[in-house]
Amino acid sequence: MTTTTQQATQETVAASARNLTKTYGQGDTQVHALRGIDLDLSRGRFAAIMGPSGSGKSTLMHCLAGLDQPSGGTVTVAGTDLGSLDDDTLTIFRREHIGFVFQSFNLLPTLTAGENIVLPLELGDRRIDDAARERAHMLADILGVADRLGHRPTELSGGQQQRVAIARALITQPDLLFADEPTGNLDSTTSAEVLDHLRQSARELGQTVVMVTHERDAAAYADYVVTMQDGRIV
Repeated sequence: MTTTTQQATQETVAASARNLTKTYGQGDTQVHALRGIDLDLSRGRFAAIMGPSGSGKSTLMHCLAGLDQPSGGTVTVAGTDLGSLDDDTLTIFRREHIGFVFQSFNLLPTLTAGENIVLPLELGDRRIDDAARERAHMLADILGVADRLGHRPTELSGGQQQRVAIARALITQPDLLFADEPTGNLDSTTSAEVLDHLRQSARELGQTVVMVTHERDAAAYADYVVTMQDGRIV
């Protein structure tokens, strides 16, 4: 099913885009990556942004996450207009409100799984107290890696590494969790497990999850699908 701004009228909105545009280049080489996107993302639900290569889905994610500045329009996350923030404030906002999961895992090899999970708290100068350790263990337990917390990434399978990466992204309780092709480096069985855990994060933890994918099988795990083509929602 395809979402529009009407999708979230009866639900709390975690993030929204209004008349969002993104243009690269000038003159004959100009590329319109986003063409007037209007979108609401519902809080506590699992959304998939789907489309072929060049459809604008990754550009949309980067703008929604504050990683790229749109050419026009507005992005609002947790009630904050990202365009109103300077670079330093935006960096802090991303760290506190947005989580990321990438297909390359990006775990630090010198740290254990448990240390990787709490790393965002340390980077944000937050104290690793009993409550933080309890949340880390709770997430690891839900994601099925509680027995691997003392192991380094090289001692984990690809699926285990990705689940640790998801736990790391969830430890700060972000308003939005973005997953960029999170199963790109995984086999089909492990991919299904990771996607099920992302769905579980929305249903059991109330987490808002936004996944970018070109795979229909992956998108089928989402609560709703935003399909893109040529910079527009179709």
